[in-house]
Amino acid sequence: MKKFMSLIDYIFKRFAFLKLILITSAIFSQSCSNDQRLEGFRQPVLLEQKVYEISKKSKKLALGNPKNISSWTHSGGGSSHSLGNMAFSADGKFISHSKVKVGPKGSYSEPIVQNNQIFLMTPNGYVVVYNDKGQFQWELSIVPEGSRAKSDIYGGLAINKDKIAVTSSFGELLLISISKRRVDWRYDFKRPFRSAPIFHKGFIFGVTGDDIAVSFDVKGKLRWTKKGPQKNTKVFATVSPAALGSKVLFPFSGGSLVALNAVNGIEAWKINLENSNIGSASASLGDFASDPAVYGSSIFGVGAFGETFSATKSGKVLWRNNIQSSSRLVVSGNSAFYTSNNSLIGRINSKNGKIVFLKEITGKKWVKYHGPLLLQNKLLVLATDKNAYWFSPEDGRLLNTEKLGKKISSPPVVVNKRLMFVSEDGMLNILN
Repeated sequence: MKKFMSLIDYIFKRFAFLKLILITSAIFSQSCSNDQRLEGFRQPVLLEQKVYEISKKSKKLALGNPKNISSWTHSGGGSSHSLGNMAFSADGKFISHSKVKVGPKGSYSEPIVQNNQIFLMTPNGYVVVYNDKGQFQWELSIVPEGSRAKSDIYGGLAINKDKIAVTSSFGELLLISISKRRVDWRYDFKRPFRSAPIFHKGFIFGVTGDDIAVSFDVKGKLRWTKKGPQKNTKVFATVSPAALGSKVLFPFSGGSLVALNAVNGIEAWKINLENSNIGSASASLGDFASDPAVYGSSIFGVGAFGETFSATKSGKVLWRNNIQSSSRLVVSGNSAFYTSNNSLIGRINSKNGKIVFLKEITGKKWVKYHGPLLLQNKLLVLATDKNAYWFSPEDGRLLNTEKLGKKISSPPVVVNKRLMFVSEDGMLNILN
């Protein structure tokens, strides 16, 4: 009987304790709902930093006429990386797709194209040449004597008439004669190069992985070097310099776009990235996401972690906007287009930098997007989910999705109304 009464007493006390908890919770909830807060204006700690276009007149799309691109001599088409509205054989849908094996599996740099020949650098250290029908022409090893070929060689190509300039992670810059199919000279800089070189004013320019700008003449003589600002937190390694009249623009990982005199390497001016996405874990990183681009009298730069800007040729900043991009800006008429690594495609007013639209690309978050390209008045984005996406440049509507069947590796190029890229399985893909 005592045990029974003890059990009853325990249950009663347990019930009373639970009741006390419920009453206390109810009182606390009520006090929270009374909204007895300090008076005054409240503002979020993390502000929305993007600036949007609100003028209906400025939102009206005005593109330049599509132009046929007959050669693709540098990353981004040319030494100024200025891609606009390009003529294309298909209007929002591919007609044919051919493929040919050109090298091993891996990551490929951007192809270059001249005189109906396609030049590629393979991950195992070869420059291979095919014609625009996908037929093999010739190949040449760029692996230094005494070195072992690797499967992850990076760098890039640039072409000027009969010469190909090659930079590689072996730390060398080479010049190849196309007609003789041989290496004219090679210079061991003993530092990996981070991107493709450019030809400008009869000279060769590049930037190393540790942010040293270099200039060579076509005979292989080192003309000058310039150390740029660097961050130890550097992430990106695929950004090339850009030609600008008598100057060359170097995007350094420390977040500075520096204009150097092409002849002597003396600094003319510098633009620093100033902002990034507040609250982002990568907000302290300064790197550039893509090559700077020169369109007419304007320069466009894209920071990797939340800033895009435009400037004059004298280095005066025209506008800044907190736009996170993972691609070059493609500018045509009154608009510039970009994609971000957050699966977004956007259009901005190229005159003031305000966002006209920002749309999510259908796909998974792990997908990497190449583009956009503005082809025949439509935007094309190629993705590593083996799909191609066509968008309206006016409002970002998805117009069409096509299956590529291949996972893209190299950035795509467009020459003579045909699209070309290398897939991760080492296949050259040609579409029109």
